Amino acid sequence: MPDPKNRLTEIIPHTSKEIAKLLKATEETYRFDKAPLFYDRVLCFPQKNIGSDDFIKLVYETLQAFNMDGRGARLSEYSVFKKSIKKHREAIASLDKYKLEKLDRIDDNFKNVIGFLFDNLQLTQTNSPLVTFSKTMHFFLPDLFMPIDRKYTIQFFYKKPPYKRKNYGLSEPFKNQKQSFFQVFEQFREFSHKHREILKSMVDSDTRWNRNIPKIVDNLIIAYVNCHMEQ
Repeated sequence: MPDPKNRLTEIIPHTSKEIAKLLKATEETYRFDKAPLFYDRVLCFPQKNIGSDDFIKLVYETLQAFNMDGRGARLSEYSVFKKSIKKHREAIASLDKYKLEKLDRIDDNFKNVIGFLFDNLQLTQTNSPLVTFSKTMHFFLPDLFMPIDRKYTIQFFYKKPPYKRKNYGLSEPFKNQKQSFFQVFEQFREFSHKHREILKSMVDSDTRWNRNIPKIVDNLIIAYVNCHMEQ
């Protein structure tokens, strides 16, 4: 699969004024369904414990609120989902010490843990785990993982220009979704690390979406796609 290298750095504006404008656009227009309420519950869950039955259930319900059990996606049965999270909770928890904007590189051990989780977590009944994996990991570790979806993230990184409906095809079918995950993760990491001071200043617990740096970068992509790319 082609590497969509430097898309974030080359396309997304990165001055404080420009970032604030894009974030405001997403905050005012993106999702007024039940998803923001569930997202707030996940972020505010007391004494967050990855192995907690209550927290796992909340994450599962939040995935449903984000339409991860529809639109062609199909979550694993809750019993399978919970068992898999509990089985791999130590591997997930080992990543809790990391923050996206503080990573100056991705070392082999870090990549191996994420790759292991990507391959072994039983989160979906389909053979397309990319979106479900990224959102699940974001809900468990919101300061490290970014949510990925097809409408915004995949379109931003992989859609061929010109951005017209008749040319909707992606740059190449997703034959290796784990590779795609790491390509997108690396761009989020690089952008977050480079602009971390500006992005930190934009984190606001009183907003619906600007609650952590990975989601803030995602919000910039949402605003850009809505303004510049036909969906």
